[in-house]
Amino acid sequence: MTDTPAASAPHFDDPHDHTGHDHPPTGADLVRDLVKGLSIQALLIPVLAVVLVLAILPFAPLTPVPLLLGIGLGAAQLISLVATSLFVARTRTQLAVNPGLLAVRSVVEELLRVAAVLLAILLWPADVRPELGIWVGAGCALVWLILATAQTIATRQRIARPGEWSKEAVSTMLAHRIGARSTVLMRLLDVAGTVMFQVGATILVILSPVLAIGTIVLSIGVGLSTLVLHRRAPAERSRSPWAYVPVGLGLLTLALAAFGLLAL
Repeated sequence: MTDTPAASAPHFDDPHDHTGHDHPPTGADLVRDLVKGLSIQALLIPVLAVVLVLAILPFAPLTPVPLLLGIGLGAAQLISLVATSLFVARTRTQLAVNPGLLAVRSVVEELLRVAAVLLAILLWPADVRPELGIWVGAGCALVWLILATAQTIATRQRIARPGEWSKEAVSTMLAHRIGARSTVLMRLLDVAGTVMFQVGATILVILSPVLAIGTIVLSIGVGLSTLVLHRRAPAERSRSPWAYVPVGLGLLTLALAAFGLLAL
């Protein structure tokens, strides 16, 4: 694949386009579709955050401060993720796909959730516990939604800007016939799964801290599905059932939390 002159946007010739018949999209087509899709995604994720806030309003506790506690929980989980990534970068990159390290990170994140829940119960003993769980979980989910929005915007800017990173990314997608639509859709499903898991897991833990064992298992399941998916060829990932495990486990976690609330 070679670059050809363009007025304002990068253009990539498709080496497989040797006929006048139907052919895969060119690099320029893929860049345009990716920028458009990521722009839509950057709008949809904040919309999801607004929907989340509106959905929890009927369950508002006596004070909205638990939402800030949840934001603190999400920030602590994010710091744990960054610390793990730095550890991997400074030791061995192979650890990034190590199930043991994944399990340790899941345990740490869920212990942080238990600590946040116990702190909420201690600070606001007069509030109904399920309501506290909903708001702490929503605050945690908002942190991940903000992170996902920032990542989407950054990726869109890097794809749209001519450079080695964008050329390599587009070349890889062309080589493996990965479409922009499937890429954006799978990312949206992952974000939705994260939101459902964070809210559902926090409700389960506040109903009974012992249920943190279950949330750890579910969290490890999400991570393992991601590892399995990354070991498959890029072109097969969107068609693999493993691609839908994170959103499926997120939905399961939220359904279990809803069942627990109804059983009270």
